[in-house]
Amino acid sequence: MELYENIDAIEQHLFRYHIKDASALIAETTGHITGLLQGWPPSGIKELQNVLGVMMSGMENADYLLVADVLHFELKPLLRRSLA
Repeated sequence: MELYENIDAIEQHLFRYHIKDASALIAETTGHITGLLQGWPPSGIKELQNVLGVMMSGMENADYLLVADVLHFELKPLLRRSLA
């Protein structure tokens, strides 16, 4: 699925310190995720908001390893559970 490929690409951009590329892809991917929210339970939406909030905070604070970890260990599993 393109969504998971985008998340993997964001992680790679962050590891290579290509922050502008990572930021652009985060914006694109967040928009894609927003389009999938219809039909999600409120608890899933709240969890997604929390995960995205941590990601945005990490980007603002230049804590790119935190963002990569959140993508890999929190966002991907959340999407897999919610989209299954």
